[in-house]
Amino acid sequence: MDFKNNRRSSFHYYRRTAPAWTLFVIGFCGVLAGALLTYFLLPGRDDPSGRGELPLKPPAAEEKPLPQPHKDDLAIVEVVGRAMPAVVAINSYVPGSYLGRNVLVQSGSASGAIISEDGYIITNQHVIDGAAQIAVVTSDSQSFEAAVVGEDRLTDLALLKIDEKNLPSVPLGDSGELQAGETVLAAGNPLGYLKHTVTRGIVSALEREVQAPQSQYAYTYIQTDAGINPGNSGGPLINLRGEVIGINSAKISSAEGIGLAIPINTVKRVADDLKKEGRVRRPLVGIHVQNLSAYTGDSTDLGVHIGKVTKGGPAAAAGLKAGDVITAVGRKEVRYSAQLFDALLNFYPGDKIELTILREGRSKTVTVVPGEADTEQ
Repeated sequence: MDFKNNRRSSFHYYRRTAPAWTLFVIGFCGVLAGALLTYFLLPGRDDPSGRGELPLKPPAAEEKPLPQPHKDDLAIVEVVGRAMPAVVAINSYVPGSYLGRNVLVQSGSASGAIISEDGYIITNQHVIDGAAQIAVVTSDSQSFEAAVVGEDRLTDLALLKIDEKNLPSVPLGDSGELQAGETVLAAGNPLGYLKHTVTRGIVSALEREVQAPQSQYAYTYIQTDAGINPGNSGGPLINLRGEVIGINSAKISSAEGIGLAIPINTVKRVADDLKKEGRVRRPLVGIHVQNLSAYTGDSTDLGVHIGKVTKGGPAAAAGLKAGDVITAVGRKEVRYSAQLFDALLNFYPGDKIELTILREGRSKTVTVVPGEADTEQ
């Protein structure tokens, strides 16, 4: 048998017994099997490092820590949390009429601060001036009728009392240690309905000379750029130690960021007198004064000029004369009248007050024993 013919015959036999589609299926299965083996057995397919190590689980996404509040913010949050429960709203009511009936009508809404657990509250005198009834609303929305313990028009301060115990209160600081630039918080009820609002600012200046509209005396005030609006009157100005260092009283409406607060050292003296006496006991020196700069017309002239000495009064008895210029009370320098009235508020009738004066260009010390001033004069 011919070998070539035999091989050709075998070939032809195979083609007759295996159709073309079978060959295609066999080839496709081979390619698929190779691809699967390569995918599952190839080292490093799930290893980002390419070192052929298979991780036990996919790497977790990196978690970034949340930013923490600044330490100054945390200090403010803490102070607000402690002080705000002692900030109250004060609503004043005056007699009015409604449909022919006599009723009490709300005349204003402002702020105050509880300064003792037994219900003493400090606020501005102009807040309660002429009120027939006063309601105090605490931070937990309880309302109490308040009694006026005493009021002082000259410093624009009033002391109220509600019949309640174990109240939250704020400690009183020392405004004599205050420095310009310190961070302060003004707390109160601006516009009468934005209850328990706090604003942040700094002490812009100290010992600003301010005369309340109802007072013939000028006293020094703290200037701040913390937001003070109508309704904030009587609310506390607080330092970052949580102490009240002033009572917010006014703002200059023609300018931005100029608020004024009564220094807490003045408040403490007035509140103490009002609590004990129902009035402020002021020393009477018996002089009429004005700023030396107002007398001479030169803004650089410092001191308080005596324009008149009351005949037979304490000043006359001590030898003071018209034309003398007061430059110090005790060890406290006096540059203008508000500082003089501040200094005198540290004394009581009958105390010895040492005044340093300039007379005809020479410095002299005089000791005055004051009488008692009529608060309404």
